[in-house]
This record gives sequence, C-alpha cells and structure tokens, in this order.
Amino acid sequence: MAEVLTKTERLILRRASLCDTELIYELLNQQSFIDNVADKQIRTLKDAQKYIESAFLTPYDLAAPSPYIVTLLDGTAIGICGLYQRPYLEFPDLGYAFLDRYCGKGFACEAAEALLTFVRGCGKYRALGAITAPENVASNKLLKKLGFILVGTFQLVPDMDSTNLYVNQFH
Repeated sequence: MAEVLTKTERLILRRASLCDTELIYELLNQQSFIDNVADKQIRTLKDAQKYIESAFLTPYDLAAPSPYIVTLLDGTAIGICGLYQRPYLEFPDLGYAFLDRYCGKGFACEAAEALLTFVRGCGKYRALGAITAPENVASNKLLKKLGFILVGTFQLVPDMDSTNLYVNQFH
C-alpha cells in the first residue's frame, strides 16, 4: 500500500504508484480536465505511467511539492490533490481534479482542506498559490472558501486566455 499523507472523515490522500495508471488515464482524458486544466496528451496507459513517473514519483524523490491520489476510505481512487511548483510562481500552488462522477459531493474541499492543514503543520511554506480559469466557477468558489484571495490575472502563455491567481498566506 502506498504511503498515506493524511486522512479525513471520508478520504485518504496518499502517494501515487504505477497502480494508479487507470485513474490517471481516465482523469486526464475527461473533457472537464482538458477544459479546466490542460490536454496533457495522455493517449495510452503507457503515457499515463510516464506521467505518474514524472509528475508524481520524481517530485516525491526530490522532496519537492507533489500531487497525491485521493481515495475513498475503501481505497477507491477518485482524483488528485496536491502541490505543484510552477516556474512562474515563487511558491507552490494547490491543484486538484476529480473524476466527474465524484464531483459536487464536497470531496475537493475536504481533500484540499486536509492538504492545507498538513502543509501548515509542516511549516515549510509561508504561502501557497492557486491558478484557475476565471470561468471555472466551482474552483473559484472553492478557493475563496479555502481562504485564498484573488490577487490578479495573468497570461500563462501568449494567445491564451487570462488565468486567475490566488494566494493563501499562512500566519
């Protein structure tokens, strides 16, 4: 069993493993993921394995900001929640995505709150960021509920729509 980061009343956040290939394949190919995050070009299970190695396992090995698998208490994998170090931000940012069939049930909020509590307890970061599309109403609402403050918008790449930038300062 993969190492557990933290646990809530309904969820477990744990390290990813290559056993999560099918989850990552399905999640990253959902239209909602492509629309709200990006098309990561995951077309095969082998692509999903390579993605797990680079986006999850390498950051774990480097003790860098990392994403985690979110499961129900029975072990059913339902999404991801974690930290990402973007080259254009001075602090890690919170990111999450869930299989569509598990959206609207409060899992993203529960997982993100648990991760924020864990991160604050570590004392490693003084702030976290979060980025989301202005039209992603659910994520904008969730980030505000989690204590993130909208500090502005910016363009990640030329010819792309603006992205909201949120910050959550730890005191």
